[in-house]
Amino acid sequence: MDCKLCHTTKTWKVDPQQILFDHNTTGFRLLGAHRQVECLSCHNSLVFSHIGHNCIDCHQDVHQGRLGVDCERCHSPDSWENRFEVFEIHQNTRFPLYGIHAVIDCQSCHDREDRQDFKLKSVECQQCHIQDFLKTINPSHQKAGFSLQCENCHLVNAASWKQAIYEHSETFPLVGGHSNLECVDCHNDRYQGVSVECYACHQDQYESTTNPNHMLFGFPTNCQECHSPQMWERSDFDHLSASGFALVGVHARSEEVKCIDCHVNNQLRGLPRDCYGCHQNDYNRALNPNHVTGNFPQDCLICHNQEAWSPSDFDHNRTAFPLTGAHQTTACEDCHTDGQYSGIATDCYSCHQNDFNQTTDPDHQQSNFSHDCTNCHSTTSWTPATFDHAQTNFPLTGAHQNVQCIDCHASGYENTPTSCVSCHQQDYDATTDPNHQAANFPLTCEDCHSTTAWQPANWDHDAQYFPIYSGSHQGAWDTCSDCHVNSADYSQFECITCHEHERTTMDAKHSEVTNYVYESRACYDCHPQGKEAGD
Repeated sequence: MDCKLCHTTKTWKVDPQQILFDHNTTGFRLLGAHRQVECLSCHNSLVFSHIGHNCIDCHQDVHQGRLGVDCERCHSPDSWENRFEVFEIHQNTRFPLYGIHAVIDCQSCHDREDRQDFKLKSVECQQCHIQDFLKTINPSHQKAGFSLQCENCHLVNAASWKQAIYEHSETFPLVGGHSNLECVDCHNDRYQGVSVECYACHQDQYESTTNPNHMLFGFPTNCQECHSPQMWERSDFDHLSASGFALVGVHARSEEVKCIDCHVNNQLRGLPRDCYGCHQNDYNRALNPNHVTGNFPQDCLICHNQEAWSPSDFDHNRTAFPLTGAHQTTACEDCHTDGQYSGIATDCYSCHQNDFNQTTDPDHQQSNFSHDCTNCHSTTSWTPATFDHAQTNFPLTGAHQNVQCIDCHASGYENTPTSCVSCHQQDYDATTDPNHQAANFPLTCEDCHSTTAWQPANWDHDAQYFPIYSGSHQGAWDTCSDCHVNSADYSQFECITCHEHERTTMDAKHSEVTNYVYESRACYDCHPQGKEAGD
């Protein structure tokens, strides 16, 4: 063979993981543990072909030929202990291997027979487990007279002897807290004839319980009426069915309310079931509002619930006066003065008379305003008011939206005139360009002015009379009096004063014009737009 198939120049020592030689070509594949062993472990002779292919050629047959030479029926190349088929073989016997039996060593059971025979006299559990039976003390199998049929409590596929499946008698199933107890906690001296009554084991708990005191109240010793197997401390006593009074809310939480809080002097029966019977002191001490002076009904559930005495959940919306806006945060006594809670007026003025009297912008008293405050105010706040002037016959537009009420309503709020001149007479009288008074302008200010501002006016001289803001006259005048020389009459105007022409020249120029007259009115008649004839 070529040395390089197994050896390298680095070392003569053979590394089974690195050799190039393919052992599969020999007819014996290296599988499992065979791949890790030294070559010389099998090849005792340096003539590597001088070796057999059977397991017994290398492995001593401890069975002395009794089980044949086919070792692979029970063993595999991975490990001598990996008896992968022995379990299937065992399945065909009277004792299939399950649970812990599938992983323990064969000799654990086959220790009293010839090791090559692997036969047992009996497949009964006690054959191997009689010592486990005798040593078990919780419970003591021997003392309790338990059957030797171990499979009644232990499964063949269990992981250990302690993993029992003993089913407690149907007379007393182990549930809740009982499922975690040790047997000796109840069976301290015997396993037969033990009472199944709770009181037999729980007499100490019964006698030591003080909330409520079971002995003092004469509670029955039939514990399951109130307690469950889960725990003694958490009772499921049905207070409703026993007394007609359901424990809900704070009444159901024992760490706030104790039984003795209601059952004073250990009185169990004849107690009041209405709230007032226990909460009279709460009723008498309540000051906001004062229940006594307010002659409140003693049916506490109208305003309170069983979660807590305060805050109350009285629904004011069920009255004739639902609470909205600022009323929701107002103290009860602010409206219910002198502790009065019945016959209270629901109109705004009853509570807000002082607000009405003190308001000066506008002065509600002097103006004789209506006492129906909701016309202008809301429950959110007294100011600002929400009076809608648009609903009157004088909607507020333009600059009117920003003026004070008193500026127009100086004499009151009734029969206030709506004509512009009633407020703007001074503006009319003081205007000089043009002089409204001298020109005898109409008092309908809206003809030329808007509510935005008194100036500038929007009178349209060009469209209605004569173009002075456009055409040839644009910028040719300074004041209205340039043309309207008679300030007392703006219907009169002069053209000739600006357009001075020699009359003889004008007369000659208009000699062929019918009805020609040398005067301003005649000029306008022929030149209404200020243009030359023919332009």
